Amino acid sequence: MCCGYINSFVITCINNSGMRKFPSIKSRRVLRILKSNPLNYFANRPARGSHLMLTAEGREPILFHYHPRMEISGRVVREMLVDKAGLTEEQAWELLH
Repeated sequence: MCCGYINSFVITCINNSGMRKFPSIKSRRVLRILKSNPLNYFANRPARGSHLMLTAEGREPILFHYHPRMEISGRVVREMLVDKAGLTEEQAWELLH
């Protein structure tokens, strides 16, 4: 179940545990966000096929599955930005919008 709140003309969806529901977005956009400031991830070494190993100083490495036109679920986007990159939910939400 999800309750919608209007915040700055964007409907924010918060689930029962109080966490925001992140939107699913294209893989290309996620990669662009990870490579830009303030995260500054870069492809450290090529992995096999469509996989990229992204690293950034002071952050956990992220194994990224890059398919330019595919969408990444909101759960995975949150995991990459909050759990792996170490951003707060607010900071991650700001990067996406």
